[in-house]
Amino acid sequence: MAFRSVVLPVGHEHLSLQLPDEQLAWVLAPQSPPALPDVAAALAAALAAPTGCAPLSDLVRGREQDVLILVDDDTRPTPQHQLLPTVLDTLNAAGVPDSQISLLVALGTHRAHTAAESRRRYGPEVADRVRVENLDQRDEAFADLGVTASGIPIRVSKRYRQASFRLAVGNIVPHMYCGWSGGSKMVQPGVCSHATTAETHLMAAPLVREILGQLANPVRHEIDQIGQSSGLDFIVNTVLNGAGQVAHLVAGDVIAAHRQGVDLARAVYGAVVPELVDLVIASSHPADRDFWQACKALNAAGLAVRAGGTIILLNPAHEGVAPDHPAMVDLGVTPIDQVRALLERHEIDDRVAAATYQAMAATRDHARAVVVSDPIARADLEAMGLAWQPDAQAAIDAAIEQLGPQARIGVLPQAADMLPLIGKGARHALPS
Repeated sequence: MAFRSVVLPVGHEHLSLQLPDEQLAWVLAPQSPPALPDVAAALAAALAAPTGCAPLSDLVRGREQDVLILVDDDTRPTPQHQLLPTVLDTLNAAGVPDSQISLLVALGTHRAHTAAESRRRYGPEVADRVRVENLDQRDEAFADLGVTASGIPIRVSKRYRQASFRLAVGNIVPHMYCGWSGGSKMVQPGVCSHATTAETHLMAAPLVREILGQLANPVRHEIDQIGQSSGLDFIVNTVLNGAGQVAHLVAGDVIAAHRQGVDLARAVYGAVVPELVDLVIASSHPADRDFWQACKALNAAGLAVRAGGTIILLNPAHEGVAPDHPAMVDLGVTPIDQVRALLERHEIDDRVAAATYQAMAATRDHARAVVVSDPIARADLEAMGLAWQPDAQAAIDAAIEQLGPQARIGVLPQAADMLPLIGKGARHALPS
């Protein structure tokens, strides 16, 4: 039997796997359009001629007192160190000194950054120029802005609300909870309370198999409403190629610039799956920090595997399953309908964990899932109805033996960022 070597990024390393050539149906990774030759120059031009609004320098004049830049944490691949110096220089040229500019790490419900992590992520130059603050996640640190049209409470960071000008710097990829990341997502969940984030995530949980890659969806509508009503003034969003380089960037109006970026991102991350397969091998890259983040990759793989098939998820997860949301493990193998009943009776405190659990469980119930991860405790995964394996090749060989020589195999080297499209021009959602 002939074998083909397939290389997958796993954490900061690359792993070569041997797969039977005649059974390999497809390998789908993000496209790699050319990287921008000069990111700083391209960004300066975008800030001077943004999409859907006046130049950043014009917008900020008269509002120089307290300029706040929302930035994502290290669970995201945004090359902040490449972008922020140009943003700061543009603000300086418009009359805003570094002393009146702060970065706010839009943690959502994630853990706080250490000073060393922020310095590494945003760059020493930036960390030495402006203040870097973690989102204050205490209940009293959020302002009540009422509710959205569908009744979701809008609880937004007081620090964010008190700023004289607010802009967000992020990245656009397909996202199972809102269709696409970027834009207003830096506000919700980035600088919103657990109460707000729980409700948008619970709205998304039953829809994750349909929402991924769909811009017109009820969750994105809520997120955009929260972003606009809370006062987000300007965005900068990148689109990275398969090598993690900046291929496109957009800047400007919260809605118009984001939509332009999504059009660019769709061509990079959307991939036609020619056939559903019996076995999907997926790397969680770049969502590697914990299994919580890797659920994005698990969900994408679930769209491309046949019902009753197998998913092998490679997830280095150096921080374990869900350090910010241990209740996800506590839910074990509770059926989804029972989780919803517990939520209705207010018997689950961490409603965000319950939402992500439901998304994970929908894929777990669709196909057998094997997680290859040395750092994750085997007992934690098995408690959630997932199989554990420390060795990727051994897991693959065992799955192929179990599924048989006719089993078809697909590979998603960067599954967390992929948008599987089933059949040319077809919707990607699979039948239950």
